[in-house]
Formats: sequence, C-alpha cells, structure tokens
Amino acid sequence: MKRRFLLTIALSVLCTTGLFAQTGAVSRMRKDVMVLTADSLMGRGSATIHEYKAARYIEKVFANDGLELLYPHPGQDFSLLAAGNDTLRSQNVVAIIEGWDPKLKDEYIVIGAHYDHLGYNDLVVNGQEKRQIFRGADDNASGVAVLLELARLVKAESFNFRRSVIFVAFGAEERGMNGSWYFANRAFAHTQKISLMINLDMVGRGSGKEDIDVYTVLPHTLLETVLRDVADMPLMFLPQIHAKDYFPSDHQVFANLGIPVALFTTKLHGDYHTVKDTPDKLNYRTMEHLTQYLLNLSRTVANMDEMLPRTVLAEEFDNSGEKEIYSQVETDQRAAYMKGDERKFMDDWVYHYLRYPQEAIDLGIQGRVVVDFVVERDGTVTDAQVTKSVHHLLDAEALRVIMVSPKWKPATINGKPVRVKISVPVEFKLRKD
Repeated sequence: MKRRFLLTIALSVLCTTGLFAQTGAVSRMRKDVMVLTADSLMGRGSATIHEYKAARYIEKVFANDGLELLYPHPGQDFSLLAAGNDTLRSQNVVAIIEGWDPKLKDEYIVIGAHYDHLGYNDLVVNGQEKRQIFRGADDNASGVAVLLELARLVKAESFNFRRSVIFVAFGAEERGMNGSWYFANRAFAHTQKISLMINLDMVGRGSGKEDIDVYTVLPHTLLETVLRDVADMPLMFLPQIHAKDYFPSDHQVFANLGIPVALFTTKLHGDYHTVKDTPDKLNYRTMEHLTQYLLNLSRTVANMDEMLPRTVLAEEFDNSGEKEIYSQVETDQRAAYMKGDERKFMDDWVYHYLRYPQEAIDLGIQGRVVVDFVVERDGTVTDAQVTKSVHHLLDAEALRVIMVSPKWKPATINGKPVRVKISVPVEFKLRKD
C-alpha cells in the first residue's frame, strides 16, 4: 500500500510538472509569434531591414537559451539578385547543440524554418492611403516558434544526444529558397554528414494533433519506420505520413542532395499569403504537441548507430560510370514478387513464414525491424542486412526469412535487368490477452 501511495504521488508530480511545462511552452511560442508578426517588423519581407530585425530577435533567443551560434553577428549572410540586377542581402541564423559522442558528434540533424515573409503593400483605396501587412503568422512565424521551443528542449537534455543538432532560421525563402540553398551548397561543408533534415513550415493551423502531416518527398522505409516508432512512444501521436512532396520549401534543397527530409506542416489554407494570416488563428496546443514529437524524433535519429541512408537522388556509380544499384522508383519495371509488389512479399512470404522467437515473447520484446536487401539481375535476393535493430532475436528472425526468399522478377531499365535495393519493415507485435 505504501509503495502504491508513493507511486501515485510521483505520478501526480510528473503530471503537474508536465502541465506547467506545457503552459510555459505555449506562452513562449505565443510570444515569439507576436514579436515576429508585430507592426514593427512589417511582414518580415525577404532581404529587408525588417527581415534583419527578425533575425536579430531569433539570434537573441538562441543565445539566451544557451545555444552556440555558428556564425557571429549578423549571421550567415549571403546576397541575392533582385529585379534590375540590384544586390540584396539576407542571412541565416544558425545555432548548434553539440552531441556528446566523440565518434558521432560530427554528424548532424538539421532542423530548419524560414522566418521571412512577404512584407507589406501601400495602397490607395477611395483616395486614402492604406497599408497591408502580410504578417505571416502561420507562414512561417509558427514554424520559427516551434523551432525556438524545440531548441530550448534539446539544449536542456543535450546529454541525451549522440549526434549534433543544428537549428537554422532560413532567410529569403520567399524569394526562391535562397537561404537554404546557400546553407547547403555554399556555406556548410559537411552536408554528407547530415542524417536528416526536418523542415517546419506552416505548422500552426491544425485543430488538433491529428492534423499534423509529414512529407518525406521520396519513399524511405527506415525514416517512415522511425516516424511510426516515435508515434508509439507514450503520449505521442501518429502524424499522417506521405512519401511524396507537398509544397515548395527549404527541405527541397536538401532532398535534391539525397539527404532524407521530413516536412512537417498542418497544410495550406485559404489565408495563405494573404493579410488574413494572423496570430489569433493559430492553435498553440497543436504546435506544442508537435514540439514534443520532434524532440523524440530528433533524439531517436541522433542516437541511431548509423545515419539514415541517402535517397535515390544521391548518385552512386560503379567504375564503368553505370549506376551500381537503383531503387524501385528509378526503374522502368519494378522488381516483382509473384507478380506483386513489396506488400505481397510481406503478406505472402515474410509474415507467412515468420516465427516469433519464444524467448523474445517471454521477455516481452516487440518492435519493427527494418531490413535492406538487393534483388539481383537474375532475381535472387542478396545482401540482406538490418538497418534498424530492435533485438538480436528479432533481427535474426527477420533476416532468416528474407534471405531464403524465392527468386523475384528482376527490375529493368530500358529492358535491361538492373540491381535494386529494397527496404521493408518487419513488425513483431505482441497481442494483449
């Protein structure tokens, strides 16, 4: 009885602490949005003095929360050409939280959100001057507010992150993603060490956590599995996962380099790029739910033994100049299992012959094992390896079933058989009696 009483007290303390933390998070994000959408910033027009002032505010918040700025004042500045060949200047605000692992701290998770918007218009209506300010509360003060809150949370538990986390407030996104392009293609020398890029763009309009979507641009089995694993954690939610793109934003720059990306958004709406995109329409509870999910996601990716695999857009060729291995989406005719796709393979072969190890059942071990394998030019399955481990008992069983797969019909390009790599998640789930 005494033990149960103490447990109840502990749970009460945890719940109370969480409640106050949530209230604090909402207050901080609300303040950030109000500052970024204030009259004094005049809509944060790209490459204007008002965008510059917004950058200084973000820089100050990073510094106050103890983050190290990678570039001193005024930030990672760059130039862009405007109409009439005028040269304009903008800047990215970049901060880093270094991982604790000596071997992995030079690999990165990049989390970004653009902070510029459309600025303002001066009109004459019925003979009177009128100023329209495009405040961009959802686009993208909401993303910046989540970025700043997430940075604070990651800093508070940096001892739990093996890899380093870089937070970037991108400038000049509205002028063609200039800031993110400059960061990835000119300024940051270690793009090949980025495991995942998370982009936060328009994340404030959901009516609840069920309205949060994530877009990975291309199919990525391991990333999609990680997204679902995070959703399985206590008090988390499952975002709607889409293996495609949604709208142009900074993540596309990284995706084009073969870096796995995840665009989080509550999606477009009728107030997009209008003066009606105002702070009163944001749902800060949704933003708070997203912040907690992103904390778990970034921690999970930061602590994986290996980086997330590059996508098909990362070109790899053999010595003859021919691409050594393809993904299914690059082929004219996908590799097929018994006239079906990977789902048929999972249903008719893997889950038909998969055996849940009794020792794993006794220990209560469950989870999703991700296995990569190659379908060769003759259809045989080779090079099966675990890219996301749960436990050696489950890993071994998933590998066993896949390695004894019957032959597939090989993939082809221009009628010629090619090697393809396929990733599948093998789920071991215990039933509740």
